[in-house]
Amino acid sequence: MEKSIKKNIKCEKCSKPISGDVYEFGGVKLCEDCYMAAVIASQPKKCAMK
Repeated sequence: MEKSIKKNIKCEKCSKPISGDVYEFGGVKLCEDCYMAAVIASQPKKCAMK
């Protein structure tokens, strides 16, 4: 049985250590909070003037 070695990975945006899943958005490794913020910010905006 092989043991997996966890590397100390930090979010490239907020520098918090990532203990769970590592997300990637635009080639940048992010924590879940920064990933969700980036995905929401990248969504197209609807015009409120319609």
